[in-house]
Amino acid sequence: MVYLAGDNDLETYGVKDLGEMKAVGSTDEVAVVAEFDRMSDQVTRRYYLTANQDLEADCVAELPEVNTGDPKALVSFATWACQAYPAERYALVLWNHGAGWKDDDIYHAAAARGIVSKVGRGQIRSLTGGKPSRALFRTSLEQLVVEASERAILFDDSATDFLDNQELKCVLEKTVQVAARPLDLLGFDACLMNMLEVHYQVRDLCRVVVGSQEVEPGDGWPYDAVLARLVAEPAMTAEELAQVIVDEYVEHYATRSPSLPVTQSAVSVASVAPLAEAVSSLGRAGLACLSDKQAVGLLFGALRYAQSFTDRDYIDLGHFCGLLAQDAAETPVGAAAQRVVDVLASAASPVLAEAHHGPGVDNASGLSIYLPVRVLSPLYSGLDFAKEHRWDEFLTAFVHP
Repeated sequence: MVYLAGDNDLETYGVKDLGEMKAVGSTDEVAVVAEFDRMSDQVTRRYYLTANQDLEADCVAELPEVNTGDPKALVSFATWACQAYPAERYALVLWNHGAGWKDDDIYHAAAARGIVSKVGRGQIRSLTGGKPSRALFRTSLEQLVVEASERAILFDDSATDFLDNQELKCVLEKTVQVAARPLDLLGFDACLMNMLEVHYQVRDLCRVVVGSQEVEPGDGWPYDAVLARLVAEPAMTAEELAQVIVDEYVEHYATRSPSLPVTQSAVSVASVAPLAEAVSSLGRAGLACLSDKQAVGLLFGALRYAQSFTDRDYIDLGHFCGLLAQDAAETPVGAAAQRVVDVLASAASPVLAEAHHGPGVDNASGLSIYLPVRVLSPLYSGLDFAKEHRWDEFLTAFVHP
C-alpha cells in the first residue's frame, strides 16, 4: 500500500514512482496498490498496479479532491486496500515530504508572515523538506525555516493541511483494527523520519519501520528494484523486506548519484522500549550534571562533533552517545551514554539494518534524536516519548538553563 500525497511540488516524482511500481506490477502473490492525490487536477485516484497495461487502465477508483493531510483520508485508503486486497502481510508506505517528529504548522506560520500570497505553498514545503525548489523569495523562505522549523508529514498544499505524528498514531490504530493485527512494515518515503520519537509513537502499531535520517532526494525509493525482489520472493518476512529496501535505496544512489548524501535504516519497534529507557536514564544523568561546568562542556563537545542532518536539531543517537561515553568516561553522564551505546550494539538493538553513502553522513547509525541548542519546540511535550520519559526534562534545562 503506497499513499502518495502529491498535491504539492512532488507531483512529477509521484508519476515517476508509479511508473517504477508498474515496471514490476502485481502478481497472484503480491498486490501493489496506491492512492495518488496530485496537484494538476481535482481527482484522487486509486490503483491496482500491473505491468501489462497503461496507468489509466490500472485506475480502479476515482475520488473527489482528497485532503491527504486529513487522517480520515489515510484511514479510508488503508481500509479500502486491506478489504479489497486481503493479504497475509501488510506494508504501508507514506510518500511525501517529511520532517521527523516536528508537527508545527508551516501553512499557518507562512500565512502569518504573508509568504503564501507571494509564492506557492509547495515551494515553501520544498525548502523545509530539502527538495529542489525554484522559489522566487528564497531568502524570506529560508528565514522562515530557520526561525520556525515548521514541518511534519503528508503535506497537501491545496488543502493547506498535513498529518502530524499524533494524528499518524490515530490513523495507524484504526488501520490495525481493520487489518486485525499490527502492520508488518511501515515505510516513510519521506525526509528525516527515522527518529526514536517517531518510532516510539507507533511502537504498538507495526513491526518494522523503514525510513531515512537525512533528507531524501526527490526520486525517493527505487520501487522497481524493491518490488522485483519482493515478487521474486513473496514469502519474505517484514524484516527481510526492510533489509531489501535499505540495500536497494542506498545502492541506487551510490551508483547513480554518488555525490548525494543518503541514509536509510530499518528499525524493529518491538525493541524500541529498552532503548527509550536508556535514553531516559541519560536524560536524568544529563539533568543532574547541568550545574557542573565541566560536565556541560563535555555535553557540548560531544554535540559539536556528533553526526547531524539537514535539520540541525536532529542528531545521530549512537554517534552522540559514543562520543559522550568516550569524552565523559568515569562520570555518571558518560556511564549513561555508554548504556545507550550498549543497547544499540546488542543483539536486541532495534536497528535491524542501516546503510549510508555520500558526503556528510559517515557517522549515521540508523536512529536520530531531537537535541536542539537554541529553541525547544513546545510541541515536543505532546509526544508519547516525552510524556513517558525524562529526555524532554533534560532538553528543557539544557536549552533554557
